[in-house]
Amino acid sequence: MESSQFSDDQPRFESMEPVDTNGATSDTFRVKLYGKLHFLKRLKPQYVGDIRYQEAFRKEFETGYRLEHPYLVRYVSLTNDGILMEYVDGETLSERIASHPEYFNKQNSDKLLHQLLDVVAYLHAHQVLHLDLKPDNILLTRIGNDVKLIDLGCCYTDTFTDTIGHTESFAAPEQLSIIHSPLSIQTDIYAIGKIMELLPNHHIYNKVIARATAADPAQRYPSAEAMMKALVTPRTFLWAVPVAVLAVIIVAIAIFSGHPDRTVTESIIKSEDSVDTQLTVVSQHPDSQQLPSTPSEKSVEASPHPSSSPSEGSREASIHQMEREMDLLLDTAYHATVATFCDSVFPSSTVGEHWKRQSTEFHAQALQVAAILSRKYTDIPKSVIQQHVESRFQALVGFVFNQMRDNGMETTE
Repeated sequence: MESSQFSDDQPRFESMEPVDTNGATSDTFRVKLYGKLHFLKRLKPQYVGDIRYQEAFRKEFETGYRLEHPYLVRYVSLTNDGILMEYVDGETLSERIASHPEYFNKQNSDKLLHQLLDVVAYLHAHQVLHLDLKPDNILLTRIGNDVKLIDLGCCYTDTFTDTIGHTESFAAPEQLSIIHSPLSIQTDIYAIGKIMELLPNHHIYNKVIARATAADPAQRYPSAEAMMKALVTPRTFLWAVPVAVLAVIIVAIAIFSGHPDRTVTESIIKSEDSVDTQLTVVSQHPDSQQLPSTPSEKSVEASPHPSSSPSEGSREASIHQMEREMDLLLDTAYHATVATFCDSVFPSSTVGEHWKRQSTEFHAQALQVAAILSRKYTDIPKSVIQQHVESRFQALVGFVFNQMRDNGMETTE
C-alpha cells in the first residue's frame, strides 16, 4: 500500500465499537485486528470526498508513521477512509483533571510535564511542529500514567507546510493573527504553558508559565529542553545536596518522653549503624508561621497513646494515629529548619546557600521521622510510612519555596 494514497482495501475488523472521542471532522472506533486492539480514526461521511481533509489525514499518517517515541501514539496504516493507530487504554488529560484533581501533586505533575516536553522536543528534533497541543490530545495510560501524545492532524513539517485548524484557547498569538506570522518551536511552547495553567496545582509553576505564554515568541523558552530545565531546576536545587550517612536525629519530644510541657529538648540517639549524631530541636516560636494543615501539639497530646498491636485497633486507625504523630514530629523539625525562609526572597546567593543547608537538615530529620515511626508502628508497612513522610516533607518544602519565589516576584513588580 502506498503511504501517500488512501487504499481501496478495507481491512476486515474482527470487532468495531465507537469511542466517545470524536472530533469535528472524524469519528473514532476501537477495533480488533488479528486479535489486537487498535484505534481507528475515520473521516465523517460529509468530509470523505473533500480533498483538503483527505490530505490532512494523509499528512498526519505520513508524518506519524516515520516517528517512534514512547510518549507518542504509534501509527499503523492508512485505510481507504481513515488512519489505524495503536490503541491506548487511558484517559485524556482533560478527563483526569476533571475526575481526579488530587492526582496532581508535585511529583505527578512533574512527571507529566517532563514526558510531554520530552516528546515535543522529539517532534521538534524531527522538524515537526504539533500546533494543536491541548489536554484533549494528551492521553495518560491506565497502567503507569504515562503520556501518549495524539493527533498530528494540524502539524507543520518541512514537507507538509499547510496546516488547517487549531484550538483557540491554546493557540499562540501568531496562530490567531490575521497577518501571516511565522510559526516556530515557540508556538508549541506557548500551548504547553496554557496547558499548565489548567493543572490543579498550576501555581507552583507560575514563573515557567509566565515565560512560556509570553506574547512575544522571542521571550518564550527557546526549546522544549530549556523549558524542561526550568521546571526541574527548583527541584534539583532542593535535592541535589549531599546526604551523608544519616543517624537517628529526632529528639524525644512529648509523645515519647511523657513530658508534654517540654519545649526544647536535646538528645543523642544512636543509629542502627552505630553512628552517634547530636541534634537540638527547638520548639515552635509563638510568632512562627503555622501551616493550616498541620495539627497542633494539643490535638496530638490529647490522643490516646498508639499501639502497634493489631488487637487494639484496625490498621486504618493505626495509620491515622501514625499520621497525627508524624505531623507533630515534622512540624517541629520544619520550624527548627526551614520555616523562617517564608519571609526570605529567592534567588540570592546568601539565601541559596543557607537554604541548601537547612533543607538538607530538614530532609535528614524527615528520614529519621520515618525510621522512628517504622520501629514504633510495626503493623504498618515501612514503605507506607516512608511514602507518608516523604509526601508531607515535599509539601512543606514546596510551600516554603513558593513563598520565597512569590516574595521575589512581589519585589520586582
